[in-house]
Amino acid sequence: MIQEGMGALITLLAGAAGLTAAGASLYLLALSVAALRHRPAALDTPARHRITVLVPAHDEETLVGRCVRSLRAQTYPVDRRRIVVVADNCTDRTAEVAAAAGAEVLVRQDPAARGKGQALRWAMDRLLADPWGADAVAVVDADSVADPELLSALEAHLAAGAEVVQAEYLALIEDATPRSALRGAAFLLFHRTRFAGRAVLGMACNLVGNGMVFSRRVLDEHPWEAFTGAEDLEHSMDLRLAGVRPVFAPSARVFAPVAAGGRGARTQRLRWEGGRFHVVRTRLARLVISAARTRDWSRLDAALDLAVPPLGLLVLLVGVGTLLTGLLVAVGATPGWALAPWLAAAAAIPAYVLIGLRAARAPASAYRALLRAPLFVLAKVGTYLHLTRGLHADRWERTERPEPEHRGSRETGRVEIAGVPIDPVDLDTAVRIAMSRPRSGPPLQICTVNLQFLVTARRDAAVLGILRRGGLNVADGAPVTWLGRLQGTPLPERVAGADMVPRLMSAAARAGARVFLLGAEGGAAAEAGRRLQAQHPGLVVCGVYEPPVAGHGAMDNAEILRLVAGARADILLVAFGHPKQERWIDLHRELLPVSIAMGVGCCLDLIAGRRSRAPRWMQRSGLEWLHRALHEPRRLLPRYLRDAAWLSLVLAPSALMARPRRAAPAAAVAEEVDLVGAAQDRCTRLRRPDGETPAMSPAAEPPGRP
Repeated sequence: MIQEGMGALITLLAGAAGLTAAGASLYLLALSVAALRHRPAALDTPARHRITVLVPAHDEETLVGRCVRSLRAQTYPVDRRRIVVVADNCTDRTAEVAAAAGAEVLVRQDPAARGKGQALRWAMDRLLADPWGADAVAVVDADSVADPELLSALEAHLAAGAEVVQAEYLALIEDATPRSALRGAAFLLFHRTRFAGRAVLGMACNLVGNGMVFSRRVLDEHPWEAFTGAEDLEHSMDLRLAGVRPVFAPSARVFAPVAAGGRGARTQRLRWEGGRFHVVRTRLARLVISAARTRDWSRLDAALDLAVPPLGLLVLLVGVGTLLTGLLVAVGATPGWALAPWLAAAAAIPAYVLIGLRAARAPASAYRALLRAPLFVLAKVGTYLHLTRGLHADRWERTERPEPEHRGSRETGRVEIAGVPIDPVDLDTAVRIAMSRPRSGPPLQICTVNLQFLVTARRDAAVLGILRRGGLNVADGAPVTWLGRLQGTPLPERVAGADMVPRLMSAAARAGARVFLLGAEGGAAAEAGRRLQAQHPGLVVCGVYEPPVAGHGAMDNAEILRLVAGARADILLVAFGHPKQERWIDLHRELLPVSIAMGVGCCLDLIAGRRSRAPRWMQRSGLEWLHRALHEPRRLLPRYLRDAAWLSLVLAPSALMARPRRAAPAAAVAEEVDLVGAAQDRCTRLRRPDGETPAMSPAAEPPGRP
């Protein structure tokens, strides 16, 4: 009798838990299916609201300048917006950098009341009392890049009657690693798919702390009272309890980096998950009771959404529940039907992910990154185990940022391959060296050395001299790495110019550096500029110029130098082809008012889509040259045959006989500077004739001929 009772109880518990997990999983699946039908409403209204953009910042000197510049580049009328940074308990140069970028700055020092929520309440109280009389207050995080239409799109919803609006908050992918792609996919699923699905079903959205705007009436009647680690979710639930329904604005976008790994990612997980559990514990029951008392059943959808566990936790629960229930069924402790809801949940979750990514128009990298999802879930296990020691929902922890390196922190010895000095660096190191170049003195010349460079240097002493003077020589071609191994000085990896340019542009966007594209033909440079700005939010392509085809001595070099200087460029990409581009940069190094000058060959054509790059397997196998030869046989095949003869008859035998020799390290690679501070110095040094220092912004100066 007792055994039968225990068996019935186990069956009941397993079935109830399975039904709960299936309900949560099917809810997510329903949102992803609904999101497939989402079509943003077209709202086109004249700007009416005076909007103050509030940027809370704690020790954000490396990123706040970029954020302010993106806000200054908004299409929303200048006379109807203000940008105010609250430097909250800062110990760095956040206030100075924000002011230099063009923001008003409020400085708050209150170590006893730390955190974003405290800073928001303190600043909002002062802004609402300001004589300027804001009609609405928007909140943008200091590490973010705002789409130029952010304020216009948010205000259109305010004008249509909404009182709280949430923009689409997407991950700013700053590298090409699968881990970052996975976190970008998670952002798409949560901030685009779930919000779009809820909008289609007539449900309100939650606030996510970034890219949100509040009408003055809401701020007066419902002042900010959320101070936990998940202050955005907490305030969302308080607004829902008050009958305020935030509206999702998919045409308003804001981008921000996410910690892809390490201590920074762990800190974020602990803060978000701990704060979320606190909100569930303190608000879930209140939402259900409030819905019953007020007969406002829309509050139940807020309770439902709050009750659904985060996707990682849901996967863990479904996996463990399916395994345990399956074991109980196998030993006859419970009937087979108890396993059915668990299997339904297990099927619904991957369906939600795949359909949700399709609804979010996710890139192919997001699907490939799903292979790392098990590792992501395992990382969640550590988070939840840590939370069992205590939630500490009111504890504030800043997400760790990369610290700027100090001057003189890097010494890298060069190796000579076929007589040409090569810096033994990988791609990440090469980009860090480039972006740490001081803004004073001649620019760092970057040479992407391939087999053609080695052959040209053997035949032309002037080219060899240029490469010896080059600040950073990376091994672009696979034969260069082969020769390095052959002579006993292996290089870390091949650093192709086609890989380095996008990574360098991503770093430039983060640092607020300005880029000038020089060379290419037929509008390829302008198209490359447009695509680079689309791919790297915050990147400023400040000028594009395609000079007539001529020898470097017959070119109007004075005009080119004038255009580059007038654009206040920090980085110059020269696409003249080798060796013309290296000769031109070397000839004008002392006259170029830039920090980095890099010969990029056909990279602008690749970025613009004028040429295609070899498949990955060919790149990894060192066969990229074959792909190019097949596509351009008349131009490239004779050159490749000559270079191959040099490789086999001259360079390879020389490598076999050579002893590893160290060349003097480039002067440029021994110095490190703070990126944002240097960008600000650069902006100060190159001023307009009227004395005004214009903001560097992602859309202030679209690519095109100056």
